[in-house]
Amino acid sequence: MSDPLSMTAAQVEALSEDQAAEVLAAWVKAKQTSLAEALVQSKSKPHAKLAKKALYQLKSVGAAVAEVKPVVGETVAPLPSREDEAMLGTMSPVLGTGDRALFFARPLRGGGVEIYQAIISDEFGIAQFDRAQTNRAVYRTRIKELRAQADISLVFVPLERIIEELGRAMTLNDRSRTNIPAEMADGLTRLGVVPLDPDWKLPPLEPGDEAKDGATLHDEPEIKQWMPPEAQLAAMSAIAAEVKDDPAKQAAKGAELATAFFTPGMRQIYGRRLWQMAELFDGTGRADAATLARATGRQLFYGSGSSSFCTRLFVKAFDLALKPNPAEKLKEALATAPAAPKLSAPR
Repeated sequence: MSDPLSMTAAQVEALSEDQAAEVLAAWVKAKQTSLAEALVQSKSKPHAKLAKKALYQLKSVGAAVAEVKPVVGETVAPLPSREDEAMLGTMSPVLGTGDRALFFARPLRGGGVEIYQAIISDEFGIAQFDRAQTNRAVYRTRIKELRAQADISLVFVPLERIIEELGRAMTLNDRSRTNIPAEMADGLTRLGVVPLDPDWKLPPLEPGDEAKDGATLHDEPEIKQWMPPEAQLAAMSAIAAEVKDDPAKQAAKGAELATAFFTPGMRQIYGRRLWQMAELFDGTGRADAATLARATGRQLFYGSGSSSFCTRLFVKAFDLALKPNPAEKLKEALATAPAAPKLSAPR
């Protein structure tokens, strides 16, 4: 290869993926953006993906990166209007594992739509990504059906919001070394998804946040099903006999376990989860719960002291830990959590 910093996008496009990655790494080290900005428009999906990764790395080191317009085929129509409620997508509640389901559509010229269903994790990234085609009438009918089902807890959002979540998840795929298959990468490119920073910060603490009792959030149906991870539940079952039928001991032990589990990094993860749940509470007419979720999220994200929300997470888990096979009980509990609908076959 010639001098990496003198190469053009066309020259890099002709290289193997490994060689192209080396060239882009040199441009990232030099904090120069023009090659990645040009190469992200490449028709070679592997090279465009490498360029997207380089742009994210450049942003992370403070380089000024120009906004890149996604390349989409002529068959893709403009995004639907935010006012077109029948074309909104859905996001499920965040499970206690950090997973959530997305169900949404991208219009096509001529009246059809591509419909998508995805499962994303705030630890591993995009775990599932399915795509099919149908028509707008079918999709609109499905959204209306979902709105009418009182037993399903969903938040309805414009496509831009879902693309933002996918961008954050895409970065986590790279971080956790969870592979993105070629078909999934093609769908993400068509949607214009680019890597975004998953470590977003919550707004700063507000006066009165520390005084709010986040424990009552566990009374909300979606958060009631949140439990500590399986490893913590298994450990709790070993000490269950010590606290059985003794609420005071359960509270003390729950606080101890919560303090050990909720490291600064874990507090930030749960703070973000609560912030996302506030969006769902707002969308389902629970303004008070949304306000409390945001306040508790800020408490966790920026605080370091004890948290009634964290303690309650472990105290309520003692009921599960007192029973045999806590891991199986956890799976059973999670299986009943509200989720997004299955991707329907085109009709």
